[in-house]
Amino acid sequence: MRSQHFGLTRYLVLGIILALPVATAADAGKRDWFGDWRMNHDGHAGTLRIRELKADCAAPEWCDMNLSYVDAQGVVRTGAILRIDDRGQHMAFQINFPNNAQKFDAYIFSWQKQYLAGTTRWGGRTFGFFAMK
Repeated sequence: MRSQHFGLTRYLVLGIILALPVATAADAGKRDWFGDWRMNHDGHAGTLRIRELKADCAAPEWCDMNLSYVDAQGVVRTGAILRIDDRGQHMAFQINFPNNAQKFDAYIFSWQKQYLAGTTRWGGRTFGFFAMK
């Protein structure tokens, strides 16, 4: 009887775990975006920096976040976060290169949040990029 009770409990616990919404574990929070990301956009290497500002602001959700980019020569470029959506998984941002505010669409990996990938447009063409912490 005791072994049947243990088996039933084990299956009950397994059933509860499997019934929990998996999507919530895959969602990203603001803190997942913070840090220095080694980035490569179509062969151009640099560092994407996303920091928390000590600002008290109400909206949008990313108003207390700062984004900049440091290229391979050490030149710092300002940037801006345009939006965060898709349960925190997607960030649209721009980097202010000379004569070009280049837009990027980044998707943080669901289960390995130290990676992200996405696309960018330049000169009417779409290019891929990736980054890792």
